[in-house]
Amino acid sequence: MPGGDFCMITRVLLTGAATLLGAETLKELILRPEINAILLLMPLEESTRRRYFERLAAYLGPLPPSLKLVAGDIRLPRFGMSLTAWDDLATSFDEGFHCEQREVKDQNLQLARQTNLRSAEAWIELLERNPKLRLHHVSTAFVAGTRRGLFTEFDLDCGQGFHNAWERSHFETELLLRESSVTDRVTIYRPSHLLGQATTGEAFELGGAYPLVATLAASSVLPGDGRARIDFVPADYVAACMVALAFSGATGTFHLVSGWQASITVRRATTLAAQGRGRSRGARLIPRGVAWPLGVAGASNAGGLVSRGGAFRVAHDLLHQGPVFDTYLADLALEPLGIARKVPEIWLERMVSRAEARHWEQPAALALLGSAPRAAPPIETAEVVSIGQGAAVCVKRFHQVGDVNVAYRDFGQGEPVVFLHGFAGAHAWDGVVDRLLGRRRALVVETLGLSDSNGPASADFGLLAQAARVRGLLSALEIPRAHIVGNDTGSIIAQIFAVRWPHCVKSLVLSDCDIPGNLSSGCLAWMALLTRLPAGDRAMAAMMRVPAVARSRVGFGRMVFDKRVLTRARLTQYLETIAGDRGRRIRLKRFFQSFHETDLVAANQQIRELHMPTMIIWGGDDACRSPSWAKTLYDAIPGARRLELIPFAGAYCHEERPDLFARLLADFFDELGSETERS
Repeated sequence: MPGGDFCMITRVLLTGAATLLGAETLKELILRPEINAILLLMPLEESTRRRYFERLAAYLGPLPPSLKLVAGDIRLPRFGMSLTAWDDLATSFDEGFHCEQREVKDQNLQLARQTNLRSAEAWIELLERNPKLRLHHVSTAFVAGTRRGLFTEFDLDCGQGFHNAWERSHFETELLLRESSVTDRVTIYRPSHLLGQATTGEAFELGGAYPLVATLAASSVLPGDGRARIDFVPADYVAACMVALAFSGATGTFHLVSGWQASITVRRATTLAAQGRGRSRGARLIPRGVAWPLGVAGASNAGGLVSRGGAFRVAHDLLHQGPVFDTYLADLALEPLGIARKVPEIWLERMVSRAEARHWEQPAALALLGSAPRAAPPIETAEVVSIGQGAAVCVKRFHQVGDVNVAYRDFGQGEPVVFLHGFAGAHAWDGVVDRLLGRRRALVVETLGLSDSNGPASADFGLLAQAARVRGLLSALEIPRAHIVGNDTGSIIAQIFAVRWPHCVKSLVLSDCDIPGNLSSGCLAWMALLTRLPAGDRAMAAMMRVPAVARSRVGFGRMVFDKRVLTRARLTQYLETIAGDRGRRIRLKRFFQSFHETDLVAANQQIRELHMPTMIIWGGDDACRSPSWAKTLYDAIPGARRLELIPFAGAYCHEERPDLFARLLADFFDELGSETERS
């Protein structure tokens, strides 16, 4: 409610500081003398944190010593922190400002929820841990979706549809916050189309509504209604309103928009945008019903901020009469604070001119740091590990288990951890092993048919036999108990091992595998089919030696999120591991011939017998096995304790993000060790 008591705020946690609105919010917080500590939640990777901090310093000027960086990732449960760090965070600040979100306006609801909805779940948990905390949450006025007519600050669920996943995920997030036990300590801000500073036209990054404005500025023809009104709002105005309302103690939901009277028509917006780019006239607007040819050719946009097809879809969805945003509560609360609304008619052309002057790229100060602006957290956090370098390179050993000569690598000293692999190969664990050495012993066991392990034609390549060989190897190495970690097919082998020999398992970690009721073998079905055809194995090997094919969705491209990890060296190692010579191709064929879905079904039916401590780690962008499968697996295993999603990573998340994967393992093992010591 507006008009609350003055709120004394001395410690603040801000997410999304390195975004269009977050940078302006940080600027407003720095200007507040009452605040003596500002915590900035930054990415887990140290190099990325440092780069963001340098960008903020270049944009805002010298930053005060009261700023402290907190490593975390809003896409992960507890922001990727350990339980101890999470508890410490809950008591380290008074008010939270949540500005980070996925701004890409596409139909990828899974990614949108991962950032926008999951982060709200973590915030609710934080507020439940500390009853004194308050949250200031940035949503969007476009939770109104397809609704037409008046949309008030009291409205939310009006039966509306949504143009994209961005709108829907924000709607779901607001619904979650409203229905939570901490709703009385959450203030929601709904800005409209966000742009940069009204006074100078500067912007920390060209996120928000810049792709839309770039389309208005560059296109000659667009689908839309020239008489409809469109609502733009500057980020510095929104940030000033948020901070002022927070310090005034106001609560509720506020529309931080231009409003009906100050907003401009779509035709006027195209004219101002075109003038800002130096064009004499704006885009011609045609009815959406006859604009379908543009959907094929796409629409022009300045600076390549969005694809031509994306530019058309944005214009098609937004350049017509949509909701009218009521500002009653915002006006009532802001009037006594002396904050005046900014009129787009005055500043929109200046905003476009400034973006045009820098060629729709980041400000010059940021360009010196070599970091491009993005609408979502950058994927350069997916670390590319050099193959054949580092501590994970050691002599491969062999041990005869039955009729099979099992290949394995044994690293380090300490508590043993067994790693089981799938089609990525044993080398895929190298990055994780590198980061665990020093405190634990790592044993990477190679699966018959997908590695250097070899045996006669009569050898059993089935999953049950694979698990039995792991047991035989551990017995030979005199390892009575170990942590068992598996990915892909290795996770199925790990499950079978844990069910048959639970006394040998300290804990179980499963990653990106098949689950009860869902089998992803279709991802590899074409490979299995090829190996069954005459000379099919050689044809497959020849195809996979073509880098473009290997990186495509019919190759290994579907298994990763960031295809930059598929370097030539890594693709060569993938291929050599499973089909490098005739002997390997024969073993691969036998593996596929023994690979029956009945084995998977049998293994999955037994997972309710897994009572040992278990953690599920899943690639947040696994194209073969949806992250929802991880939740199903977590619910099905009685001993499951933790469910962790690794953002911007696919089925081979342990290879794309070995730093984060290893950190999750170390935290989990440390927690179990602490429990053992206490007991």
